[in-house]
Amino acid sequence: MEITINNQNNPDYENLFDDLIREVFGFSFDTWLERKLWDERYESYSIIKDGIMLANLCVFKAEMIVQEQRFQAIQLGAVCTRKSEHGNGLSRMLMEHVLAIYTDTPAFLFANDSVIDFYPRFGFRQEQTFKPVISTEIDNYNKPMHLGVDDLILKDTLANRVGHSVVFDCLNTESIQMFHLLNAHEDIYFLPESEVIVVAYRTDTHLFIVDVIAKKPVTFDQIKVELPFNGIETIEFCFCPDWMDVKPTWEPVSMADVMFFVKGEWNLPDAFRFPATSVT
Repeated sequence: MEITINNQNNPDYENLFDDLIREVFGFSFDTWLERKLWDERYESYSIIKDGIMLANLCVFKAEMIVQEQRFQAIQLGAVCTRKSEHGNGLSRMLMEHVLAIYTDTPAFLFANDSVIDFYPRFGFRQEQTFKPVISTEIDNYNKPMHLGVDDLILKDTLANRVGHSVVFDCLNTESIQMFHLLNAHEDIYFLPESEVIVVAYRTDTHLFIVDVIAKKPVTFDQIKVELPFNGIETIEFCFCPDWMDVKPTWEPVSMADVMFFVKGEWNLPDAFRFPATSVT
């Protein structure tokens, strides 16, 4: 079968792509696609027959930093096949095609337990991931300042953001970050004193800080007093927070819950957290 590639805004292709994603994963890329955020860094390889996309595999060309070393890698995502085509080897065909193109490029992906035996066939290995946690009290009664995804402050800060982990980070994922922000709804807050945007939500006394977007260097202690939360006892960062002068406790995540696979040379640190808003 012929393999089609798309790496730009193409309405006809996008409709086929989104239809497949809706059937397999139950969600839509429509709000992301409407904003024309698809660029040359995000490649879709698919098999199309009679005007229907049967299978897909996406590649994001990522600029990584791992233990202070920068390098190019590819993140694989949106790997899927219509139920009617299961067992026909379409995902295998797409994987072989993509890995033949990016032969010597380090690769990584997230998967679920239904495909735990699939990726090792192509040289991928599962790695342990962690969650960085600190114990600290936050008892602020600040009035929250919510931002919408189309607010100019958010767009400007995201375009000019600084601050990255030297332990483990992904540096060029603005369009992917925007996809996650589009789904964050009421979890985006602007901290006016520090001019920082925080994406966060709570579960009881536990606060999840999904992302911190800033145009100048900032420490956690600086933004702590501005966070619009009270009754918080523990904080979990959904990224490596070393750039914010945070020294967390690293708790291992069950490898059955988060399946992170890598291929090639990575020199991974003893403990790291892949940034949540850079996952495709």
